[in-house]
Parts: sequence; structure tokens; C-alpha cells
Amino acid sequence: MKRALLFAAAFAAIAVPAASAQQIVAQSNFVNRNQGAIPQVSITVRADFVLFSVRYETATRSADAREDELSKTFATIVQRVSRAEGMSVEVGTPGLSAAIETAAIKELIQNRGDDRSGIDIVLKVMVKEKETFDAVRARAEKFVKDIPLTGRVEATIGDSQFLGVSDPKKHRDALIKAIADDVKLMQSSFGGSATPVSVNLSGMESRALTRPVGPLDLEIYIPYSMSLRSGAGN
Repeated sequence: MKRALLFAAAFAAIAVPAASAQQIVAQSNFVNRNQGAIPQVSITVRADFVLFSVRYETATRSADAREDELSKTFATIVQRVSRAEGMSVEVGTPGLSAAIETAAIKELIQNRGDDRSGIDIVLKVMVKEKETFDAVRARAEKFVKDIPLTGRVEATIGDSQFLGVSDPKKHRDALIKAIADDVKLMQSSFGGSATPVSVNLSGMESRALTRPVGPLDLEIYIPYSMSLRSGAGN
């Protein structure tokens, strides 16, 4: 389990909401329209995938029986997802998950004091071209519904979903170009040959961040700031 926890901690550090070399995700339940400290320049991209949290829980009286039911259900999930197109699973919750190979089922089962036990998984559904969020959600729900459950196991899809981009670096060039164009606009708008404008950017070394701005749209931005100084000699 120590190995799993180390992996989960590393994944949590990159998953929400900061960028990594592999993927970035952001909770999509509430579209954030508060500009706050978000810079003027950003780009909007379509999400590559959606994460859904799914909990499998049983109330069978015997603890051993609950473990057996969850173990068999989990084995079925792993088998089914291996044959499913554009889907994968991890154990845990979005932002704190680990590969299914990193822990044994006994280490994943959570026992509650009310004679209930459960396991949490993250279902990753890749977004198809021109697909709507409702269609993605429907595929996730169908996958969960079609899983044969053992004993008294019940499945519940969480209320929170997370939009993600698989390779944020592929959007960085477009984002940098947009910022550069904005700098040129500032210089031409507020200065000229007689009154040149010096533009200072800070924070450009930061990794890109995201926020949901639509059902399957993510705004990507670098949290930079800009200052201008006008006058000859600058």
C-alpha cells in the first residue's frame, strides 16, 4: 500500500488543477465565470477526456463476505474495461488516484462502522469527435450499469466530473503566440517610434492552468502579469 500511496500523492500533485507533462484536469460541475486573477489572454480547447468517480459498496453483514463481493466485482470491472473502447480505470478518487496494479484489493476496501464496505474507482472516458457531454456521461453510465455486480454490491456515480487535456504542451505554442500578439498590440496602441513602450511580463515560467468554461471546453492560461512603461529611453 505504501507504493500505492506514493503514486497517488504524486498524481494528486499534478492532477487538479495544475498542468503536467502528461495531463491536466479541472472540476467541471460549476463553470467558473469569475475572471479574478485570470489574465486577459487565454485559449479555449476541447477536453480530451472526462473523469467520473464511481463507488461500489455493499452492506452484507459478514466482513469476509463483503470483501469477497467487492473483490469479484472489482475483477469484473478490470476485465470489462480492458475490452471497452476509450475507457480506463484507476483506484481512488479524481485528483487522488493510482493505477489499479499498485495495490491489492484488500488494501482498497474501506470498511465503515455501520457494516458497510466499499471501494472507489475513477472511470476515464475519452471524448469522441463532435461528442456532447451528455453522450460522454451516457457512455459512462452504461458502462457502470452493464457491470455484473456480486451479492449486495451497489454502484453509484458521483456528482462531480472532471474535464481533462491529455497533452497540455501541445497547446503551449498557441498560447505563447497569443500572448506575444497581445504584447505587440499594447506596444502599437500605447506607443510609437517617438514614445516607445517597454512591456514587462512576469510569471511566464509558470505552468499552464485550466478552468472549465463549457460542458466540454477548458480555458488554458498562464498566470502571468503585464506592466507597461512609456517614454523615450525605456
